[in-house]
Amino acid sequence: MGDRRQPRIAVITMGQTPRADVMNELRVALGDLSYVEFGVLDDVPQQEIDGMTPSADELSFFTRLRDGRHVILEAEAVARRTAALVEQVDGLGYDLLILAMTGIRARLSTRTPLIHGQYAVEAWVSALTAGNSRIGIIIPLSGQGSLLAEAGYGTMLQSSHATTAGSHATHLMDAIGRVSGADLIIMNSIGYTEEMAEQVAEASGKPVVTACRIIASTARLRLAEIARNPLDAVAKTYSGTELLKRLLPAGEPLTQRESEVLVHALEGAANKFIGRTLGISHRTVEIHRSRAMLKLGATSVTELIWRALAEPER
Repeated sequence: MGDRRQPRIAVITMGQTPRADVMNELRVALGDLSYVEFGVLDDVPQQEIDGMTPSADELSFFTRLRDGRHVILEAEAVARRTAALVEQVDGLGYDLLILAMTGIRARLSTRTPLIHGQYAVEAWVSALTAGNSRIGIIIPLSGQGSLLAEAGYGTMLQSSHATTAGSHATHLMDAIGRVSGADLIIMNSIGYTEEMAEQVAEASGKPVVTACRIIASTARLRLAEIARNPLDAVAKTYSGTELLKRLLPAGEPLTQRESEVLVHALEGAANKFIGRTLGISHRTVEIHRSRAMLKLGATSVTELIWRALAEPER
């Protein structure tokens, strides 16, 4: 065990490195592993960045440069540079690539296992909206909400007021008011931090999760799958294990298998993925999941997350 090699992880962000805000969020969820950052705009001259300014009707992305400035860029230009950078990094011998951004919808083919930020968020939302959940989406720019709304994930309450005046913190309170009727709020930009999520949760009284934490949880599951055993790193906020610990004890104790299934379910994993991870059929996963929910007196994963986030840490 002492000479076990840590996985090497490449983290690709939309702007320029270093992105301490993103890396700090990942380290909280994954632990102090071996990370290398790559920014889509790292080697792009300022003149070219200025030339990526979108017209009024173009889909846009909001990101941060090395000097701390935030910029709005034309989405297609960013997507092309992202695909090129992923292809380049794919050949550098990493164990996992994390596309730490939302909004990019292109399917990227890689030899290295890849966590695609946009699809990780969509999968997580899909797992929560099997019933009649109302999902609040806080996004940086108008037009970006359609990326989730068009996927048919149930009722969406959107706000695009959170960054248009210059930073991710701008107009955040205004954004909260627009999504306060939701059951769960997702802050769908990699630049939204846990500190901001706590602010939104306190003001709205609703459970809140950031895109960065969803992506990190997905990465943790993938790393465990690659290693075929749990990582040495200790997961914190919003991991399935932590959420399960914070739930009140069931009237009837959960079995080990029920707990394992529920941990994955709380992290947004689909039944087929859970089955592959645990080596059981998805039908068996459904049985264990149903029994665990019955013991906990819950009707949905959303309800369990609600209850877990309302409990103090144990």
